[in-house]
Amino acid sequence: MPMKDFNLKEYWKEHWQDILRIFIVVLLLTFIALNFDTLRHLDVEQMVRRAGSPWKGFLVVMALFAIKSIVLVVPASLVNVGVGVAFTPVIGLLVNIAGVVVELTTSYFMGFFLGGEFVSRQLDKMKRGREYLEDDSRDSTIVMFFLRFIPFFSVNAISMFYGSAHYNFLKYLGISMAGMMPRVVFLSLFGNALYEYLPSFLA
Repeated sequence: MPMKDFNLKEYWKEHWQDILRIFIVVLLLTFIALNFDTLRHLDVEQMVRRAGSPWKGFLVVMALFAIKSIVLVVPASLVNVGVGVAFTPVIGLLVNIAGVVVELTTSYFMGFFLGGEFVSRQLDKMKRGREYLEDDSRDSTIVMFFLRFIPFFSVNAISMFYGSAHYNFLKYLGISMAGMMPRVVFLSLFGNALYEYLPSFLA
């Protein structure tokens, strides 16, 4: 297109979503690059303690789950165990359940907004999971439950895939929660016993 025919207003109108997607991706990559080590070794118990009150601690954890769903590098087990330690086991379980809902919702709508190309790059990191997701011969409900139940697949990459596919949100959320509950319950209730071993395990 010759420069004299270029109309910035029209170009923005046609491509604003693509420009915004690129901006968000660049922003996320920059944030991850600058905070990678911190994100990989978060002290959730300390963050909750510094909040000053249980309600503020709850809000801190919800914000952490939202961030975790976007940056993709925060270990899920580290957060779940940290929450179980920071609160009493039962309260920690309830907080973790609320946090997982926040995480699943945020990453779903990230995929919904960013679209297939960004999500495809995330799935490239988990070849086996991608094969299950893209196999049309399998029942989607069973596949989703399986991928949630087995802790080796990226929670957020899978969520973004279903978001980019515009999968029914309530069905997605219900199946995802059902598949993830066993590990969330285990990590919440037995977090105290695992806490002293987890940092060295993740290193």
